[in-house]
Amino acid sequence: MSKRILIVDDEEPLRRSLVRVLGRPGFQINAYGCSEDALSGLELEPQLIVCDYHLPRIDGISVLRAARVRCPGVKTILLSGGVCDDAITAALEEGIVDSFFIKPWRLDELLAAVDELCGR
Repeated sequence: MSKRILIVDDEEPLRRSLVRVLGRPGFQINAYGCSEDALSGLELEPQLIVCDYHLPRIDGISVLRAARVRCPGVKTILLSGGVCDDAITAALEEGIVDSFFIKPWRLDELLAAVDELCGR
């Protein structure tokens, strides 16, 4: 059975890149450019969400927090272009974020985290 991954990033080139590298056999990818669309996409019941922290209007941690409520078993990866701040540290400690990567990340590490969180 395919694992569904939601990708949320407002930067189109990065979003397309994530779709390309994560769109491997055994995965179904849905990508969103804004947090509101991603929240609607939770009805697809993803196994994993890869989400940017800095999104317009609703930040990535808020998206992942809502996802944990609506899809209790979902795993999460948060991406950030900046350093790990207090909000990210708190989200990791609360279990809202399973894995965290600062951009630019190493592709092999990201793929390993995706495989681990999806049980592959």
